[in-house]
Amino acid sequence: MAASQQLPLELGHRPAIGRSDFLVTDANREAVGWIDMWPKWPSHGLGLYGPPGCGKSHLVHVFAAKAAAHVLEVNEITESDPIALVAQHKALAWDNADAVSDEQALFHLFNVVREAGKHLLIVGRTAPARWDVMLPDLKSRLSGMPSVEIRQPDDTTIAAVLVKLFRDRQLEVTPDLVDYIQKRIPRTFVAVQALAERVDRDALAQNRKITVPLVRSILEAGDFGAIEPG
Repeated sequence: MAASQQLPLELGHRPAIGRSDFLVTDANREAVGWIDMWPKWPSHGLGLYGPPGCGKSHLVHVFAAKAAAHVLEVNEITESDPIALVAQHKALAWDNADAVSDEQALFHLFNVVREAGKHLLIVGRTAPARWDVMLPDLKSRLSGMPSVEIRQPDDTTIAAVLVKLFRDRQLEVTPDLVDYIQKRIPRTFVAVQALAERVDRDALAQNRKITVPLVRSILEAGDFGAIEPG
């Protein structure tokens, strides 16, 4: 890695199969702790929630790697036999579950998971207890299960993530440049990663050092964050 002036925060990280390292920060540390706790969850279900771009989908894949969990597709909830589905896997995970349209199917899946002594991770933008569901039994299940939030990163975390992403690409950046970026970038991990990738690509294509004018031109273009948020 290229040498650069040290910022006063070092982040832990954990591998995510098929993806870049998952950064552990104050914003997601509690959620990561719950994933680490598996299979010793106090319930057969766990809700994971947070705003777009906070890393929920990434953590779903971390859980899938740890627990050999199957990540459900929407059609599997309504078209698959839940008993067979649960029997085939140690655990299940469902991203964007707050968009559920078949409440009865989700309630049935909950019951099968519980009866089989297995686990279901459900992920959405808001806490499961606040989902707009009409089925009373499902509402009770969602309200009674533990849930954990992933928050958006604070300024210090944004700066540290920027430094790590640039170092991973063997790019030198000064603390002044990092400060310039973190005051202007959207407060999401997905935006930070997209910006680092765009800066790397543009600096190479233009054979330029990474400077404030280069970064300013990318920020003003406003299209660096066009990545599906998790």
